[in-house]
Amino acid sequence: MASTESSPTLDRKPSDEKQVGFNAPIDITGIDAPAALEPSHAAEYLEFLELKEHFESDPKAYKALVRRLDLRIIPMLFLYYLLNSLDKSNAGNVKIYTFLKDTHMTGHQFNLALTWYFFTYAFLEAPSNMCMRKFGPRLWLSGLVFCWGAVTLGTAWVTSYHGYCAARVMLGVFEAGLFQGFYTLSCWYVSGELQTRCAYWYSATMVSGAFGGLLAYAVGGLQGRLGLKQWQYLFIIEGALTMFFGLLGFWLCVDFPESWSSRFFKADEMKFLQLRVKYQDGPVSPDEGFRWSAFWEAVKDWKTYFIASLLAFGGSVPTYSVNYTLATMVKSLGYSSIKAQALTAPPYVFAFFCVIAIAIYSDKYRCRARSLLISYAIGTTGIVILWPCLYHQNLAGVSYFALFLVVAGYNMQAPAVGSWLGTNVRNPAKRAAAMGWQSTFGQLLGGTIGANIFITKEAPTYKSGFIILLVLVIVGGVGATIANWYFLRASNLKKDNIPLEELEGKYTEQQLSEMGEHSPYFRYIL
Repeated sequence: MASTESSPTLDRKPSDEKQVGFNAPIDITGIDAPAALEPSHAAEYLEFLELKEHFESDPKAYKALVRRLDLRIIPMLFLYYLLNSLDKSNAGNVKIYTFLKDTHMTGHQFNLALTWYFFTYAFLEAPSNMCMRKFGPRLWLSGLVFCWGAVTLGTAWVTSYHGYCAARVMLGVFEAGLFQGFYTLSCWYVSGELQTRCAYWYSATMVSGAFGGLLAYAVGGLQGRLGLKQWQYLFIIEGALTMFFGLLGFWLCVDFPESWSSRFFKADEMKFLQLRVKYQDGPVSPDEGFRWSAFWEAVKDWKTYFIASLLAFGGSVPTYSVNYTLATMVKSLGYSSIKAQALTAPPYVFAFFCVIAIAIYSDKYRCRARSLLISYAIGTTGIVILWPCLYHQNLAGVSYFALFLVVAGYNMQAPAVGSWLGTNVRNPAKRAAAMGWQSTFGQLLGGTIGANIFITKEAPTYKSGFIILLVLVIVGGVGATIANWYFLRASNLKKDNIPLEELEGKYTEQQLSEMGEHSPYFRYIL
């Protein structure tokens, strides 16, 4: 590394390792432009180097600082996503009580009502994410949480199919954007930390799967109390909790690094945490300006669609279909409705630990593609075991074991999907748009398909549902993973082959900043 007082520079380090495998690491630290910086940026970058040397000189103290950051950021985001997952997937729990009978709905109408949710939820993902970039998570996310809590609370008094459709549509309006905890975390953590933190956050959906089943079990004995049904108590409890924590978030939720300060950290600690993501790739920081045109840049980027395919067909289809039918599948193994609710919890507890383990592995070796393929292999193995066993009730134990693999495998992939796009789209505004758009595309296709492939008349074997699920996972999950890895690797190799003398002095700092990941000095994480 060479630097001057006014214009620090970095020489590009061509990759010493050829990318030949899914787990081949690539060191992108310090790969950026040998360009003269503007005086204000040069001073800030030099300040960052001094802070970096100070904090990273003691690895234990550095890890302690990051853990304190975890404690300040992750709990509220985790809680929000826990409430999001509870309020979104409680349909699977209320279905096995008297909800359909009391609202005069057929199983087909129930599935259609679930589908309506995904239209507002998916189409508003990208606009909601852009608004969060503009207004900050503290105001935007907390407001959304309070509003969807009110909708969940009100759902306790729906009396018809049309009323439930209206409730699901409004739930989709306010829950749009909550999946983008991935984006908020990408603004605070460097690439070698991101998937693990995404896993901590995303594991809320496993906790909700366990807690949701136990809560549904707990309200089982409340039938008729105060003139209310079991399913009404479920909506009331979940809605009231969500509204309470939404209000609390206006004080406790964090904002983005450039607009947030906290007495939780000393001044130099806060400054270092703000600058380390900004300059993790070198002295030329990404363009942090907000502009709506970033949305169209994301829409035109091929990376968005590969990740959207992973989210839709490798993630949303299996996870939504299992979430909505897990209690029914367990019940079909010979258990009572109330006991089936309790038995939905253990697979999610197992999945919680698997999600954290694969994320730590992926961050350590920077192997997003390989961690995805491992996840798909585990989930698909579970499907291959589960499907034939459902034809034989005497194999209930084997079927239940297979559910552990299914729930774990298809949840393990999600943090890798979010962090893969989060680390490979450099400019924050474009990243917000890309993660919102891939979520729109992925949730709309994955959610609408996943909510409808396991149809009631095919229970308990769900033949067509399992066939559709396997085809989509193999093509849209495994196939898209390999394709995305191939094209990212090809881009890295193409940049490696550019002679250094061709780049010297060719671009200004502003040009390189606006180029983002297309800069010849940036390398994708594979």
